[in-house]
Amino acid sequence: MEGALRIYASPSYEVYGLSKNPFIELASEGIEDIESIHVYQEVDMKISSLISDVIGNRSSITFSIVGPLGMGKTQRLKSVARAIEERGGKVIYVKVDTTDILKITRDIFSALKPPKNRTNIFLENLSKKLGFINRLEKMLSSVDEYKSRDIAEMLTQELSKYQYSALLLDELENMQGANEKEKILFFEMLRHFISNMPPGSIFAFACIPEAYEEYSKLFPAFFMRLHYEFKLRPMSYEEVVELVKKRLAKVRIRDTADPIYPFTEDAIKLIHELGKGNPRQILRLLNYVLSEAVKHKFDPINEYVVTTILEEPKSLDEYLTRIPTEFKPLVDVIVNKFKGGPVSYIEVAKELKMPGTEVYEKLEHLVSLGFLVGDPRGNYKVPDYVRKFMEEEKA
Repeated sequence: MEGALRIYASPSYEVYGLSKNPFIELASEGIEDIESIHVYQEVDMKISSLISDVIGNRSSITFSIVGPLGMGKTQRLKSVARAIEERGGKVIYVKVDTTDILKITRDIFSALKPPKNRTNIFLENLSKKLGFINRLEKMLSSVDEYKSRDIAEMLTQELSKYQYSALLLDELENMQGANEKEKILFFEMLRHFISNMPPGSIFAFACIPEAYEEYSKLFPAFFMRLHYEFKLRPMSYEEVVELVKKRLAKVRIRDTADPIYPFTEDAIKLIHELGKGNPRQILRLLNYVLSEAVKHKFDPINEYVVTTILEEPKSLDEYLTRIPTEFKPLVDVIVNKFKGGPVSYIEVAKELKMPGTEVYEKLEHLVSLGFLVGDPRGNYKVPDYVRKFMEEEKA
């Protein structure tokens, strides 16, 4: 009827027998029952075995988890945390978000605080033990007051109160920008700690390969004391198929003979190839392809459909419209502020006032989707066809 208000409903995933898009959630922190959809690799079995040794023998273990962004480092650290907490142990998990070693160290000790209703008792007891708080506060008042050995001994003393404990440092690459003196002090503190860890304790940290290599050259004495080094590998095609099956099964509301439906094997092979085996990149591709496919009710989602969804747009407006919402600010800055690039991820991060690692990860994802082109020097630019659109608009 002319003039009538039309309300268009969002495309429903029920067309594929799904209650929702199961690939939207990328980070393990936001997913309940993550174990049920985790795809286990050799590293998971090895870490599980180490935890069993620590618990069974009351021994102490140190290890590193190394891999590019999006490879599942955080999830592995979280699995260690769960195992210790399930046995009543104490877990200190710190996501390093600064180059300030005073703040990082303060975050470590802050995790030792008891529940709020016991805080006063806790403080009174500590003050009786040679002024624990005053000593710690003095050493964390400035870098010049930072005493690596004393801080490590205080940390060991506190964790020795628990039958089981774990110190887990995530995203350690984020302190790369600290000056050399501060890095030396911090790694010396960690070296003293792991040299005198209490029984039943685990120390582990996660880091990207580039930072890991830099740290290992600067602090060989610390790295010599690590018992294990786990380097995460890309997912195989078979593991990606298992990932797709598990994610789809969690939201399937209609039975199907094919556990990867609505995807076909050739579609998953292409997505695996485009994502280069990186779990987070693969999940983002699956999320984008499925969210676009449902709009057109493509059935099934085969290699041709994936290629069609990822094909080049026909105008600058179409190009910008296709950019997923969370990535639009990055592309907008590159197109409008930096004239299409090339531009480094650091420059983009400064312009948007975002963490460098987050910007780098998002730009790499845009490269995998074909929205941007990257080079080995860490620069990014729009594809040639987009530059032509920009030039046509100027003319």
